[in-house]
Amino acid sequence: MTQHWTEYWRQGHTTSFGDSLSSNYEGILQSVWENTFSILQTDFIAVDVGTGNGSVPLLLRESLRASAIVGKVYGVDLAEVQLSENNKSENSTIEIELISNTACESLPFANDSVDLYMSQFGFEYSAIELSLKEASRVLRANGQFSIVFHHDNSMILNRNKKILSFIDLPQTSELIEYLSEIAIAMGPMTTAHDITRIKQDPVCESVRIKINQSIKFLVEYDELSAQDSQLMTFIAQFFKEGVFWPLAKKQQYIEFIKLQMDTLKLRLSELVNASFDEDKLANFISIFKQNFLELNEIKVLKNEQNEVLSWYLNATKK
Repeated sequence: MTQHWTEYWRQGHTTSFGDSLSSNYEGILQSVWENTFSILQTDFIAVDVGTGNGSVPLLLRESLRASAIVGKVYGVDLAEVQLSENNKSENSTIEIELISNTACESLPFANDSVDLYMSQFGFEYSAIELSLKEASRVLRANGQFSIVFHHDNSMILNRNKKILSFIDLPQTSELIEYLSEIAIAMGPMTTAHDITRIKQDPVCESVRIKINQSIKFLVEYDELSAQDSQLMTFIAQFFKEGVFWPLAKKQQYIEFIKLQMDTLKLRLSELVNASFDEDKLANFISIFKQNFLELNEIKVLKNEQNEVLSWYLNATKK
């Protein structure tokens, strides 16, 4: 699953939700982490798994900014990840290091060396039994295991399920194919006279009508998902900027659109499959004792509108 997540993080997203949550984690998500960070003492070592572009390590550094606490946070991810230049250069007593190509199931840390093992919307993408065993291995005695993870009925998950359904519509694939048809029907486009020519061309006009009908259907079906998927943005760019592109470049761009839809489908399918319902959660908690973990707290996090955001779980290594 690494390549499509690598490409995603390279786009500069702060969170794993794309446009569904455009800034860093805030509100209840921020407050639950700030409470977790309050137990840290000078010279701590923390590990954030599935770190992406380092949202939780950055939140930790910001939370402890006013304190004199010194520590280091390692963010690990199976994808290629990195801090922005601004975040790298910031002066702080909290050092952040991101480590790419690193699985939750096999961490590059010594036994009993970590004070806080944490994850936000990352741990659940892994083989959770192996990852829990590895978390227990690296945690010191009395070290904290704290994760925020996908709830199967969260507002973010429900929104992304709708995007996934939107991508799966036959009309979505048909619309992209119609772009290929009209690109060929247009022929070489170099001047404004060619615009007049294609408006009078019956083949171009026929395909244009099909494109407009597909767009109308998809927007009426789910306008928010049409926006979230970026499909309409891609279509608009094709007609605004791409009309005078050579045929080869038009076809290359259409292949790019197909790839973006396929990649989004793969990423959202993984998100849905990673989520926890109550049965999956109960099975997960049942293996804590054998991994020397004692459960302290499990709760559902909700936003100000009382919508479900996620599960939160905290345990102690014994």
